[in-house]
Amino acid sequence: MIRGRLAALRNCATIFLAVAVIGGYASGPAGAQPVDLTGLSLQELMKVDVISINVLGSHIHPAGQWMLGYEGMFEHMDGNRSGTHRVSHDRVLEQFATAPTDMMMQMHMAMAMYAPTNNLTLMAMLPYILKSMNHVTRDGSRFKETSEGIGDFQVRGLYTLYAETGFRHRLLLNAGVSVPTGSIDEQDFGPDRSLGRSRLEYPMQLGSGTFDLLPGVTYLGQAQSWAWGAEFMPTVRLGRNPHHYTLGNRYRLSAWLGWKWTEWLGLTARLDGQLWENVSGADRTLDPTDEPTKDPKAQGGRRLDALLGVNIYFPEGILKGMRLAVEAGAPLYQSLNGPQLQTDWIVHVGVQWAF
Repeated sequence: MIRGRLAALRNCATIFLAVAVIGGYASGPAGAQPVDLTGLSLQELMKVDVISINVLGSHIHPAGQWMLGYEGMFEHMDGNRSGTHRVSHDRVLEQFATAPTDMMMQMHMAMAMYAPTNNLTLMAMLPYILKSMNHVTRDGSRFKETSEGIGDFQVRGLYTLYAETGFRHRLLLNAGVSVPTGSIDEQDFGPDRSLGRSRLEYPMQLGSGTFDLLPGVTYLGQAQSWAWGAEFMPTVRLGRNPHHYTLGNRYRLSAWLGWKWTEWLGLTARLDGQLWENVSGADRTLDPTDEPTKDPKAQGGRRLDALLGVNIYFPEGILKGMRLAVEAGAPLYQSLNGPQLQTDWIVHVGVQWAF
């Protein structure tokens, strides 16, 4: 069933990308010229913009403009994987006392953006995170762990290094820092509730516990009805947290195409590649033989996701000036330093309000 969904997703993505490449060369109707975006207000830019609002570089704004936003991410993981191969729960239990079976993660991000100049946009982001993970033990007992709370606060700046006349091509520099406001002390009951609560494993914590650098670079291209681009966004961890470990660095590379179907509706296709490293050091309260989520050497991996999305702009009515985006997809490839829970599907939603 999962293979069928992935095959369908691959086919949809292939068709969309093929159409988009052809349309990108055409750049809209024959003889059409790129739209000059330099004189538009932020609300007008939102109307013509077909880049997914889940792309960080799409948040560059004209001087003096404010924008509030919300982004939600929902990710479901089901079953374990080591390298590129599925691993059964029984195989995991041959090595560990407990095996994770599935996990659900939600992140709700509040965002505020302000542009002091045409070339610089400042952003502040604070996530609220909910996680739940189910487990099975060697004796067949099953239990669930949960954690919930704010994550790490982020401050970023987006600076336009280059913008061609009409904004057909733009190159943006991203720079930011993540502040460790998310908890790394989350606790819950294990299979034996009489033992009380204990500190949760690495994937169930809400923050990194360290200050992290957020550099990056974004390329944006846009014609009359098409948008394309790529974005490289690393997360570089600094030092060790109070529990004597450092989460692995994370490297993210995305490429996308967007098509403005009508004045209020746009479609997007995106490939999102991620590589993340193992934990350095270890939380001394976690027994790495208990379950793989407590093993610092079983936390890294790499993944390539394919996602299709819809952007909706509301030009009239009670929602006038707002933009809504929904994007969903699944991994085309994943290789994990496992055994480790594998991703099953991902959904992103976003809302923007400009003033």
